[in-house]
Formats: sequence, structure tokens, C-alpha cells
Amino acid sequence: MRYKKNLILFTLFAFNMIDQPAPEVTIEQGTLSGKVSADGSYFEYLGIPYATSNSDTRFKAPLPPPKWKGVYKAIDEMYSCPQVSFFGTVVGSEDCLKINVYVPAYTIKPLPVMVFIHGGAFIIGSGGKLIHGPDFLVKHNVILVTFNYRLGALGFVCLGIEEAPGNAGLKDQIAALRWIQKNIAAFGGDPDNVTLFGESAGATSTSILLASEVADGLFHKAIIQSGSSISNWSVNRKPVLIASILAKTLGHYTEDPHEIYEVLSSISYQELIKLKPIKKLGKFFDTLLLHLPCIEKPLPGIEAVLTDLPYNLLNNKPKKIPVIHGTMSKEGLFLIADENDTTLADRNQRHLFASDLDFPSEEEASRVSQEIKEFYFGKNNVSRSNIDDLGKLYTELYFEVPTALESNILLQSSDAAVYNYIFEYSGGRNIVKNRSGYSNVSGACHADDLFYIFKSRLWPFAAKGKDAEIIEWLTRMWTNFAKYSDPTPLSDTKMPVKWECSKKNDLKYLYIDNTFKMGPMPNPESYRIWKDVYDKYRRMNLSYYL
Repeated sequence: MRYKKNLILFTLFAFNMIDQPAPEVTIEQGTLSGKVSADGSYFEYLGIPYATSNSDTRFKAPLPPPKWKGVYKAIDEMYSCPQVSFFGTVVGSEDCLKINVYVPAYTIKPLPVMVFIHGGAFIIGSGGKLIHGPDFLVKHNVILVTFNYRLGALGFVCLGIEEAPGNAGLKDQIAALRWIQKNIAAFGGDPDNVTLFGESAGATSTSILLASEVADGLFHKAIIQSGSSISNWSVNRKPVLIASILAKTLGHYTEDPHEIYEVLSSISYQELIKLKPIKKLGKFFDTLLLHLPCIEKPLPGIEAVLTDLPYNLLNNKPKKIPVIHGTMSKEGLFLIADENDTTLADRNQRHLFASDLDFPSEEEASRVSQEIKEFYFGKNNVSRSNIDDLGKLYTELYFEVPTALESNILLQSSDAAVYNYIFEYSGGRNIVKNRSGYSNVSGACHADDLFYIFKSRLWPFAAKGKDAEIIEWLTRMWTNFAKYSDPTPLSDTKMPVKWECSKKNDLKYLYIDNTFKMGPMPNPESYRIWKDVYDKYRRMNLSYYL
């Protein structure tokens, strides 16, 4: 009898270890099956090919996805686009354009759809559950979709020629959104109620797609977390020069786009991804990121994602859709964590802004740079003694001010609602801040919010106390926005505050902390200084970007 009891218990344990099949779904490509989540609350369909990328499509838009006979088992999430791992090896494959769909198991359909674009500086990351687990969101009765897109050189070499027109990674994102429009109804989703959201590079991508005419009709709301298409790190200002630096590391000294293409297309994707070119900085303090979206040259028969500066597109051809736009209170902490004596000294030899500004003379550029330096550092040079002030500069210049400027553009060019926020909560899930060595500092660091929106395998510990409360409030607001275009509708009486939308020239912020409260713009003096600089000197010469 004891043996039989043990056998029954073992059988039940083993049964629970086996993935239980989710209902089959038939889409344009064929029939697929998924699996039931461990707690039985949602269905997951993982690693579905939404487009095709291989060596033949390198640097180009992807091809249509494959079709299949029989039943495709969509249960494998271990896909990523090629990138260098923390161990220095290349992981992922060129055949990486996979999409994941998470569907609540027991609810009335059709459901709102939330589509997340992952961050990672356009060089790392994936749509998998390592960081972006769906549990916190799908419990609020929305469908969550995540996906991979090409990264690094594979996604963002931009040569302005037919073989490499540019923005392959953004074109992957467009392909994913088109796949969703075609197929999400089969999963119980509403293709007419799609919210696009992203963080960091994913937020910048979301902002770019908000500006791009190619993405018209593919989504109906947007949440932009710590990114902006008008920031100084959003667009590659010298794409052919950057590509020539890649070729140079292989011993080829040329700035001819066709010659560069021949060099970069002849090597394996592993070799290409592992290249470590050195980008020389001039007087302007440009980002060291090499692989960024670009303004595309018009080419016959080739669809372009960006044909003009996002600044111009947002002003002149806005999408009239609701937007949530915000940042962390101390974004710059993760950047100053990498500073050393050499980099700090280098800061004193260059302007405190990037080449997205254009001055009539070097003297005027130096004068403005000195004024900004005195605003942040007084009469002192940048050093370890005032590195916190450098963190404030990074927070405001790279994130907070561009977000505010973009929000005001949206408010001026459209009557759609804009909601602004500052996330400053510091709890047990502020992983990036803690890992950057600032666990004892108040506020939230870049990407800290992710762990309150997604159930991450990187941090598998159960949320308790205030952390659990923040997760509930934050995900409830995000999903309310997806459902109703309002993060705190009157029908939801559980909200701790009413989130007021911003007005023209009057940004209203929700401050997300131990308590939620409405307040005015943070750091208004910093905003006025940078707004004045960008109003006078924003680089508008499109040829510079081509």
C-alpha cells in the first residue's frame, strides 16, 4: 500500500512536470499548438516565426514567414537574435524572428493586445521570459505579445543602397506588427485595440514607429518607457562612416557603400557581431553606440521606416493616438557606474552635448557648453567628487528632457491624450540600480521599472509587501490604458490616484513611489535650459544624417 501511494504521488509530480498542451490555433501559416502556463492561468505560444531572416536578407527587410503542414509546436522560447553574451560568445542565429503570444485562459474575448519591444541599446536582448515574463500583465485580462528583432550590425547597418538601405531591425518590428494584425484574432485578440510599448531602445523604437508613416494603423496606443526618438542617442547621424569603421576592423579602408557591403556581407554573422570597432569622438560628446536607427535615403521599390527626422514627422504628421510617456527618476545611475578617472577627465575636454546640435561657430558651441557645465557643476571640473551631478546631467539630457520635449510636441500637434510619469520607487526589485552599486541611493535607475511590470526569471523571488502593491498598481494602470485609453478610469475604484493627462505647455506628472501622487514637471529649470538650446541649435539639415 505504501508503495502504491508513493507511485501515485510520483505520477502526479511527473504529470505536472510535463507541459500541458494549449488549444490549437490556426493562423495564415498553418496550425500551431502551445502550452499551458505552470499555474494554469494562461496559454503560451512561443517561438512562432513571424518573418524570415537569413544571410540572403542581411541588412534588408525580412521576408514573409514560412508556412507548414501539420501542427507547429510553439513551445520553445530559447530564441534570440545574434548578440554577444556576457561571456563574450555569440549566441542566437540569423533565423531569429520569433514571436511569443500569451493568452489568459479563462476570459471573454476579444481581448486588448499589448505588444512589447525589448530594450538593450539595440545590441542585446530578446522577447523571452528571462526578463519579460507575462504573468503580472495577463492576469488583468490582456493578451501580451513579445518578439525578437535583429540587433547590432545585422539590424542597423545603413548604407543607403538597395543591398543595405538601413533599419532592418525596425523593419522586423513592422513585420511583427503586421503579423499581429493578420493573426491575433485567432488567439482571441482584438486587432483594432493594440497598445505598443517598450523600454529604453524599445521605447525609442516605439517613439520612432509613432513618428513613422509606415506604422500607421498598426497600433492604437503607445507607452514609451525611458526613451525618445528625439533624444541625441536615437538616430545614427553618420551611418556610412560608422559602417566604414566596421570594415576597417577587417582591414578594408573605404567609405564606398558598395565596397563596405561586399566586406560585411562576405563574413559570417558570428564574425560580424563580434567586431569591436573603436569610434573616435570629436569635440561633441556623441554616444559610443554604433548601431542605431537611421534616416533612409529614398530608393525605388524599397519601403523606408524613417524618411525624415522623427522631430519633423512628429510635428507635421502625428498619429492621433493616446500616449503614456515617462522616465525613471535617476536614469543616469547605470551610466555613471561605468565611469572612471579617464572617462571623467575626457568629459572636461569636450562639449557636454552631442552633434544633434549645430552651432554657427566653435566659439558659440564652447560658450553654450560652458554655460551648461556651470549649471550642473559650478566652477568645478567633472570628477569623482561631483559624479552625482554627472548622473543628473545624464538623466536629464538623455531621458527626462527629450521625453518632456516629445510630449509637448504631441500635445501641440494632436488632441490625443498624453500621460506623463516619473517612476521613483525604490524597493526589492530595483535590480539595475542595485547591480550598479547604488542600492543605498533613493530613486529608480534605468530599467528598474521592468521588474515591476514583468515576472522575470532573472529575479524569480516572489514579490511581497509594498513591492507587490506597486506591481499591482503599475500593471493595472498599464492594462487599463490598453483597455480604455485611460490608466485610471472612473470605473476602476481601486486606483490610489486619478492620473491627470497633460495639457499644452502644462505637463502634469504622476510620481510613482511608495505613494502615487500628481505633481508638476520635475526639474523645470533644467528643462528650460535644454529647451532653449534645442530650440536655437537643433540640427535640422537632413543631408547631415544621410
